[in-house]
Amino acid sequence: MGKVLWQPIQVGPIELKNRLISAPIATSTSTKDGLPTADTLDINEKIAKSGVALSIVEHHAVHKEGRTRLRQLLLDRDEVVSYQQRLTDLYSNNDCNVIVQVNHAGSLVQDEDMLVDDWAPIAPSALRHPCCALYVMPRPIKLEEMPDLVELYAQASLRAVKAGYRGVEIHACHGYLIGQFLSPLTNQRKDKYGGEIKNRARFLFEVYEAVRDTLSDEYVVAVRLGAADSLPNEEPKGLTIDESKWVAKELSAMGVDLLDISGNLCGYDGEGSAYFADYVAAIKGVVGNTPVVGTGGITEPATAEALLEKGVCDLVGLGRALRKNYKIVHVWEESHADFYKR
Repeated sequence: MGKVLWQPIQVGPIELKNRLISAPIATSTSTKDGLPTADTLDINEKIAKSGVALSIVEHHAVHKEGRTRLRQLLLDRDEVVSYQQRLTDLYSNNDCNVIVQVNHAGSLVQDEDMLVDDWAPIAPSALRHPCCALYVMPRPIKLEEMPDLVELYAQASLRAVKAGYRGVEIHACHGYLIGQFLSPLTNQRKDKYGGEIKNRARFLFEVYEAVRDTLSDEYVVAVRLGAADSLPNEEPKGLTIDESKWVAKELSAMGVDLLDISGNLCGYDGEGSAYFADYVAAIKGVVGNTPVVGTGGITEPATAEALLEKGVCDLVGLGRALRKNYKIVHVWEESHADFYKR
């Protein structure tokens, strides 16, 4: 096994001790008011002790109407800050860097209990979400509402760093609101936010700029980008990898600290190991020195090391493999040390 996996790397203002991060996975453990519970803290304490260099905590909604489920963590109001500090303390106490995802679900509502009093979620266009199992017809966002929507992300990010996070990751994948703007399957607007990719990506760019302007350079601003609406082995549809390469290149030029690659309307499930590797490599090839995270079914150190050595990505995200075995990083470290003792 090579050594890249255990080499440090600079990500914006922070140095990571190795190339392994905890990828964000929703836990549905919050209270209905969006506050962390004992279960939330237990999961994050295990991650903090796992040996990863960085944890990206699961998506937090920027507004209560931007949740995908009732039990989703929120960064929508100042009240949550003191509760979130209990969570970030777990990471600082275990010398593990931590940032948090900020997100708005748009029309991807997955909890029927949210559909009360004729409430309708918002979306780029009045189209049913192709990945939503519920019958939900969203309300199209008015042009004059866009600045306030952008500001929700900025204010949620400010609360995040007040709570002790080292930065934020803007959630732009898995078919949530920013992903809905990126995809022509969910965005059929005729104004400056629809049509060609430079318009469909406008909302993402505005959110990034607002978050970056709100946070100082002491904090990481990352983007989790949905590379396409189809998996690499499927017939292309909707958002394409070529379009996302352009988006990623623009974000890199804007100074994004980290690009974390996953799927968009195709979600995050694929077959085999490192199933997003082709997409990750394509995006890494156009963003120069901007660090890129590769995720997707990576369960073996040899796979992780090969991706790094080939330049497919700069960091490797562990999701379900880490949740299945919180000691996996320590196991890999020990096998690495044993190899070089021979």
